[in-house]
Amino acid sequence: MPWTNDQGQQQGTCVHCGNCDIGCQVKAKNTLDLNYIPWAEKHGAEVRALHLVKCITPEQGGYRVDFDDIRSGTRIAGSASARIVIVAASSLGSTELLFRCRDEHQTLPSVSRFLGHNWSSNGDFLTPAVYPKRISPTQGPTITCAIDFLDGAKGPRFFVEDGGFPNLLGNFLKDRIAQHHLFWKELADRLTLDDDPLANVMPWFGQAMDAADGRLYLGAAPFIPWRTELKLDWEVERSEAAVQGLIDMHKELSHATGGVPWVPPTWTIFKNLVTPHPLGGCNMGVTAENGVVNHLGEVFNYPNLYVADGAIVPRAIGLNPSRTIAALAERIAEKIVA
Repeated sequence: MPWTNDQGQQQGTCVHCGNCDIGCQVKAKNTLDLNYIPWAEKHGAEVRALHLVKCITPEQGGYRVDFDDIRSGTRIAGSASARIVIVAASSLGSTELLFRCRDEHQTLPSVSRFLGHNWSSNGDFLTPAVYPKRISPTQGPTITCAIDFLDGAKGPRFFVEDGGFPNLLGNFLKDRIAQHHLFWKELADRLTLDDDPLANVMPWFGQAMDAADGRLYLGAAPFIPWRTELKLDWEVERSEAAVQGLIDMHKELSHATGGVPWVPPTWTIFKNLVTPHPLGGCNMGVTAENGVVNHLGEVFNYPNLYVADGAIVPRAIGLNPSRTIAALAERIAEKIVA
């Protein structure tokens, strides 16, 4: 049944479609377009979609923000000025913007040299397990339960969750398997070939307390050396035990529930990770020597310039970080108003 939330937006109730990760078509998921953004618009905020911020420059009484408006399909330069500027472009976006302002445009030359340091993948990992029975991971919410090992009782600290796949992925696999390509045929032998090719696959999710010792920086783009792009310098050594502890628990839980886990070679061979929860880059600190922003998210050496997103989280938290990020952002907004 549709209902109206506190921000005046119509929402629906969960129909177990499994599409939490790619967009809930019945609006049962609390996303920014259903809460914070319409609430802000009711209080006078103007949302300008498809505007790419290029640079932030101090000026009398505040800052000028230069951007490209791409709504027409071409880049049209523009700018806006404000006394207070809040950057919220995520761990990667906020960090890259401050890097470009400091090192490329040199409009914010006094941004801390700590910028980019202590980046974390939040120890994210997914271990699929194949079962002899129907699991149906494309039905129901993406995550429904968890086991907390953050107390370190198992040595490494981590948080285990059950997982799900969007039905889009199942449809994609069904199409590829039907084409009888060699790779997909081999994969099909592991899966249940009925209306849902992922029906017998359980994706175990989780986050581990990694070392948070990655470093973001601007480096030359491949084949275009006169351009720079955001790059990551990350080594596995100090994070390997935590991530492997999470994987070992995934394997133990898979076997205990009758499944056969499959740890992807991206980890077993290359020790590479993929993260949906990047954290850090503009870390909170006590001074500019050990952070980029203070505890209120205000950039050191630049009054009224704030960062309010996952970029300011100074370490891995071993949990899905959305509520932590929202709490930090609300605290920053409250202190600015005060």
